Amino acid sequence: MESRTQYILNAFADLRQRIAEHAPFNQPELAEEELDFLETWDQLIKNIQNTSHDYSFDAQEVLSRFIRCYANLVPLIKRELLWFVGGECLHFLGDEEIALYQQLEEHLYDLDSQNKSYDIQEQINILRGVTTQIH
Repeated sequence: MESRTQYILNAFADLRQRIAEHAPFNQPELAEEELDFLETWDQLIKNIQNTSHDYSFDAQEVLSRFIRCYANLVPLIKRELLWFVGGECLHFLGDEEIALYQQLEEHLYDLDSQNKSYDIQEQINILRGVTTQIH
């Protein structure tokens, strides 16, 4: 699986786990709306795993619906997921974030053209000036 697709898959799977810890998704019995939303989400994850090429539209729809319906949970979204999914999700990013992710795209393109392997999250952290320390 291509690294960008893997990153998107991991980000969606991580977010799916994280929202399960918050209302309304942490309730013993979910409303039909939440059940439908989670079924759509789970189908999206399957489509990404199967590297279905049309998953990006579904991903945009899931994220946009999430933002509209569960605004209190929006801080759980990795901002770069909005960038990688694109489309109307870009409207939820600020100008500084867009500039950062454009810089990231150029950097990843350079790494790809040099056939260098990389971890996207690590590259994002480097651009943000975040250093990871090993203890």
